[in-house]
Amino acid sequence: MIYKDIDNKEPFLAVLEKMLALAGPDKKAQIERALRIMRAGIKGERASGHFIDTCLKDSTRTAVVHDLRLVADDGEVAQIDHLLVHRMGRFTVLNTRLFAEGVRISERGEFLRWNETEDDFKGMPSPLVQNERHARVLRQVLETIGQGEAAIESLVLVAPDARVERPRRFDTSMVMKPEQFMEKLNRALEGTPIVSALGGLLKSGTSDSIGDIARKLVQLHRPSATDYLARFGILRGPAQPSPPASAAGLYFTAPQ
Repeated sequence: MIYKDIDNKEPFLAVLEKMLALAGPDKKAQIERALRIMRAGIKGERASGHFIDTCLKDSTRTAVVHDLRLVADDGEVAQIDHLLVHRMGRFTVLNTRLFAEGVRISERGEFLRWNETEDDFKGMPSPLVQNERHARVLRQVLETIGQGEAAIESLVLVAPDARVERPRRFDTSMVMKPEQFMEKLNRALEGTPIVSALGGLLKSGTSDSIGDIARKLVQLHRPSATDYLARFGILRGPAQPSPPASAAGLYFTAPQ
């Protein structure tokens, strides 16, 4: 069952497009890159979300929460693209990446995205490292609702047609395509014992229990509106608009 949909990020795209029109030459390239990253992220998130919803919308064993932003007590933030809450006290954190032009993973676990403009691979933040942070924050938040001992698995979903160059030795089994993930999930759910070896048992093994947990996490969702003019160092003058009110409550990861 779906407990939270993907947030509408179109207002933020409109803000960035207005900023691009106002920006000077020293800022245009940075804002254009932010737009490319955000559009690719939206496309990948929607594609994965649609696939997950199609497979799990009627499930009584898994609750789906899209686009969940959690803040730990120490201020650390996790922006989780898709979170799955399973019956036996298990959670799956899914980080989606489009990689439309290809990605290479080095033997040291470095991620390099293909840059068509420069005809070369360029380094990027590792989604696996990002997932480690997401899981750490999720763990802290789960402790506040009495689920601190639950098992958390973190995976990276790539587009079905993405070209992924994998190393021989570094483990990239956590990077998979949606169809591979659903096969893995179905096998795991069918073979999960009453008490999981990886985590604890929910207080009740019913769909109501996962629903309660999903609703509590949605209540802890902390959306963040960002002033993009300030982010890119563009001072707002009398003629420059503030970000639209419709953008409030949305969240966008800063370009790296």
